Amino acid sequence: MLLVAHRSLVSERSRLYNTMQSLQISAPNALRERIGQVKSGAKLAERLTGMRTRPTASLQENTTLEVLRDMANRARALDAQAKTYTLEIETLARSLAPKLLDEPGVGPICAGKLLAFNPARFTSEAAFARANGTAPQPASSGKTVRHRLSRGGDRQINTAIYTIALSRSVHHAPSRAYIQRRISEGKTKREAMRSLKRYLSRHLYNQLTNTPLTT
Repeated sequence: MLLVAHRSLVSERSRLYNTMQSLQISAPNALRERIGQVKSGAKLAERLTGMRTRPTASLQENTTLEVLRDMANRARALDAQAKTYTLEIETLARSLAPKLLDEPGVGPICAGKLLAFNPARFTSEAAFARANGTAPQPASSGKTVRHRLSRGGDRQINTAIYTIALSRSVHHAPSRAYIQRRISEGKTKREAMRSLKRYLSRHLYNQLTNTPLTT
């Protein structure tokens, strides 16, 4: 329930950010100059909430600012609620699997997705890999042996494993070395990342099924 609520809040917040940025482009020149160059939706929302209408401004400028500011306040409220849910998810994840969040690249949301998916219900790590979409599909042609991305499996848990792999490929030295080794063996970078995801699926399955949940 916490994950569904968090995902809904983040989706609505992103929609508001996109709408604000779109309206900013079509805003009166004077208002665009007041807002300045703001690249991210979060920064734009922060900027707008501190702005006030001006008696000397045109009706169009003040109306546009009021609408943008209302959206900014709503977006920031959604962001605050999403952060509250993230903290609740982290607390629950630590109570269920204390070591999971110590894994490199595993944040509260990814941990929550892994636990909600419940790897222990699968009879093997191979079954878990098929269910989460990290089991590679053969795509060989002639003497060329290749595997393609599996389009099956639960996309939420697949996204969680991809997020962990992406973080490790940047911040985790052993994972970086693993990717380089696979590339040196003739794999493309995409294929190396796919292999890392498959390794992580096996590793996380073994950790979560060998360590009983405490609650």
